[in-house]
Amino acid sequence: MNLPNLISLLRIGLLPFIVLCLKAGQNRRALGLMLLAVATDYFDGLLARRLHQVTDSGKMIDPLADKVCVDTAVVALWLWLGFPLWAVILIVGRDLMIVLGALFVMKKRKIVPVSNRAGKWAVTVMAATIICYTMNWLPWGLYLLYGSVLMTVVSGILYLKNLIPPFVPPRQRRGK
Repeated sequence: MNLPNLISLLRIGLLPFIVLCLKAGQNRRALGLMLLAVATDYFDGLLARRLHQVTDSGKMIDPLADKVCVDTAVVALWLWLGFPLWAVILIVGRDLMIVLGALFVMKKRKIVPVSNRAGKWAVTVMAATIICYTMNWLPWGLYLLYGSVLMTVVSGILYLKNLIPPFVPPRQRRGK
């Protein structure tokens, strides 16, 4: 366990407080905690690279923390602030697909799959979407939602493409 991984875990640790603030209608307090969570997402990777502490566990913890945070936030926003259910299903479904695919790859290929650039952008735009919905900054939240859903679908397709090896037909036996 190193500092970047602890920062990633801090992001998950902020979730109960964010959810409680959203449920209580304390949206400004929730916003402050969300901004802190977004900052941890930036600094954990930066520190891991600068301190030469990039680890396989960090490659798993950071994207998992992103997924847990985003999925929890969109469910909470759906429950209390009118976030569309269809978007929750799409976002959580994609994240489940990615986690299950990554577990499969780790078991079969003995490697830790890394996040793709489209996935990182999708999380960034989704964070902005979540912030807009939290503060009821519509229609901006809705515009960002459509953009983040598009990015979520694209990144999900790219993850699938990278997780599923291309089909290579078996070699045909040569006749004697």
